[in-house]
Amino acid sequence: VFDRVFSTEATQEQVYGEVTSLVQSAMDGYRVCILSYGQSGSGKTFTMAGSGTADSANRGIIPRAFTDIIRQAQHMKRTGWDEILIYASVVELYNEELRDLLEGQASNNGNGNTSISIASTPTGAKNK
Repeated sequence: VFDRVFSTEATQEQVYGEVTSLVQSAMDGYRVCILSYGQSGSGKTFTMAGSGTADSANRGIIPRAFTDIIRQAQHMKRTGWDEILIYASVVELYNEELRDLLEGQASNNGNGNTSISIASTPTGAKNK
């Protein structure tokens, strides 16, 4: 069961329109997860990251969400909020390897992304 499946003709703006309420929920203090799932070559990376410049219509969910979050945080600052903390994780699970896509070049596995080990325990999965 899927919440929504998009055709190949769907624009990045249409896809982002489906998740804007989740971005607002994050700003309201809720934990949010957006998952892109599918076979290789199905457009997951393009959907999440997009391509092009910062003002491009091809920006994906991640840059659009960060733009909206920063814009809203700046508005909150102007209206009297003293402190705003934003925590974000962007990870990729590929070939049973979990990678931190925000870590950059620090201690990486050769592709610019840090591997995160996952250990399975009787009580569930835990990061190592």
